[in-house]
Amino acid sequence: VIAEAMARATATVHGFEEAFAFARSPQKSSTFCKKMSKELGYPFYACATAEDAVRNADVVFTQTPGGEWVLEEEWLRPHATIIASGSDQPTKNELPPSVMAKAKFVTDITGQCSRVGELRSAIEAGLMTADDVHAEIGQIINGEKPGRVGNELIVCDLTGTGAQDAAIGSYVMKALDGVVPGAMPPVFDANKPRLPAPKLYDYDTIKSSVAPSLELTESVEDAFSQLANGRVDVPLPMHIGIAETPEAGPGDCHIKGGYIEGAPTWTVKLANVSFYNNVKKGLPAGSGVFVVCDATNGGPKAVLHENRYLTDLRTGSAGAVCVKHLAPNAKSVAFIGTGVIAEAMARATATVHGFEEAFAFARSPQKSSTFCKKMSKELGYPFYACATAEDAVRNADVVFTQTPGGEWVLEEEWLRPHATIIASGSDQPTKNELPPSVMAKAKFVTDITGQCSRVGELRSAIEAGLMTADDVHAEIGQIINGEKPGRVGNELIVCDLT
Repeated sequence: VIAEAMARATATVHGFEEAFAFARSPQKSSTFCKKMSKELGYPFYACATAEDAVRNADVVFTQTPGGEWVLEEEWLRPHATIIASGSDQPTKNELPPSVMAKAKFVTDITGQCSRVGELRSAIEAGLMTADDVHAEIGQIINGEKPGRVGNELIVCDLTGTGAQDAAIGSYVMKALDGVVPGAMPPVFDANKPRLPAPKLYDYDTIKSSVAPSLELTESVEDAFSQLANGRVDVPLPMHIGIAETPEAGPGDCHIKGGYIEGAPTWTVKLANVSFYNNVKKGLPAGSGVFVVCDATNGGPKAVLHENRYLTDLRTGSAGAVCVKHLAPNAKSVAFIGTGVIAEAMARATATVHGFEEAFAFARSPQKSSTFCKKMSKELGYPFYACATAEDAVRNADVVFTQTPGGEWVLEEEWLRPHATIIASGSDQPTKNELPPSVMAKAKFVTDITGQCSRVGELRSAIEAGLMTADDVHAEIGQIINGEKPGRVGNELIVCDLT
């Protein structure tokens, strides 16, 4: 299908006179050529070998699983252009490094190609560095760098970019304007099997069906346990910044996802936050969706239009797990920041631990007061609104911090010696709620150390030169599994939740 897509798209901007194709299956190659010849109006020839196809071509598209080299240097015409799109993981490689080193080398994103593209293989072979890249394709489009200037060999390494996805998303939304979902006739052979469309669950359905519970908290606890056991595939988070222009923003999109080995589904989540101009229009500043996919066949099973409700639930459950394992005897709790995350922390923690009193501070006394009245009534123990963050912290065995992370929210001298700080405000390299000196003094626990060292509180302590990743006592999953001890006395503990 990628070869078909390359052929069709190229036909919109360029007219080839003939094409040559090779696949390991002669039948597939023949079918492809008949189909494309009929559709695009120029001859496609099925070749017996890859060499036959390459020797006849000015442009060579490679789009294979990337498990082995698909051509040799001597097959290539001196002026050939190779457009390689098969490598998008560090295990893949379609082209001999010697071919890349000899060519004018172009990338879609050099940093990405050096990690997962063809360029990675040439770098690992010691034949290239990132500095040997002639240009990114966008620089050629913009006229910053020349494209073809003669009969040189050119390689273009395409790993796939979010820029392409953003462009096609905008294009498709225009194309679908006015189209009613499900109203169009099938465009595929009805006799051919295809995966069912995902179900869409709206916010009201989700919120009325899912609430904080012991079962939910234990589910998140088990996820941390499996993560520590190496049974969860979790990529690093992705952040998309929406710049403020007359047409859009400002705002942020945070993308996280993962798969727990053996589970029937895996999930990718988009949390859209900080769209503060929405408030002027009477709209919430945040929204989001979960895309839940079938781990058996890869098909999307459901789109959960949760508007950050599920994000808040899972964040609260993580806080609850930390209290369970790091502060089992705590009697008092402070909340610095009294928004929806604070509410989620309070509700989830109540499923596993019974606090006797709570203290809260927010910059807005009205918000702090409203939070305390609401939580006192809901959870059955007193919440006191404090005039200062210091008043709240000094009274607490456990301190939850959940602010925008623009500045420190407490000082070391406010803390009780045995305090447990559960910080969830830092999830970008620009955020920091806690003084690095506090982190360096504490028994330091993370959700994922590699992630915290890049975007969490830990990052700030490392940048201040007061800690390294080796100073982390444990990931919370290791404590859950009994690999590392949690609280063993009256020590100060910080847990960094990203």
